Amino acid sequence: MPFKRYNYILVRMEYNTNRSDMRFREYGRSVGKIIENVCELPEGETKNEATQGIITVMALVSGMSLRDDVSYHKLWDHLMVMSDFKLRGAWPFGDEELEKLMSRENEAEKETKERLPYKDSTIASRHYGEYIEAMLHNLKSMPDGDEYNDLVTLVAQQAKRDYLVWNGELSDDNIIVDHMLRVSGDERIDALLRDKPITVPNGSLPVETTGQKKKKKKKKNY
Repeated sequence: MPFKRYNYILVRMEYNTNRSDMRFREYGRSVGKIIENVCELPEGETKNEATQGIITVMALVSGMSLRDDVSYHKLWDHLMVMSDFKLRGAWPFGDEELEKLMSRENEAEKETKERLPYKDSTIASRHYGEYIEAMLHNLKSMPDGDEYNDLVTLVAQQAKRDYLVWNGELSDDNIIVDHMLRVSGDERIDALLRDKPITVPNGSLPVETTGQKKKKKKKKNY
């Protein structure tokens, strides 16, 4: 059998994680690549003609009409933003309109950069949530009395609900007591709740527990 020689062309894979973000996803990365290439052309008639061609491609891809004034203006606005205003030489609506667009884009960019700060806090037991843990931390500073006892009972009941929703079942209520002690550091909780049932009213669970889901049998399809 004669030996056949094949020439292979190696193509480097380019993943989206390594690419720049798309400002307007409806046009796709192919249009973005065309815009990048046209931006590198020298200023002149060729570049302006290529820019006009991009508008036609963007209209075809997005389904917008070139005959509709609003859509036509929108396409140009998007093109200017996507090209970082490097294709302004072909802009058909005058310098005043272009300045307004640039001003709006700068304001939008500032608002994007001003992000809300994330809370830099950790939760010891995520299934209890931040509010339960905050209440447990505050228990230690409360004085003895009926208000304290009632709050400990309510927190214990809610902690048990959260535990059941997360784990499905609870073998011993003292597990909840141990968790409350660990988070709060309040030894009075041990005297109030140790070896005593934490009663959760029937029907008070917010969702179906994990344990109940596991017990359901799958129906057979015949």
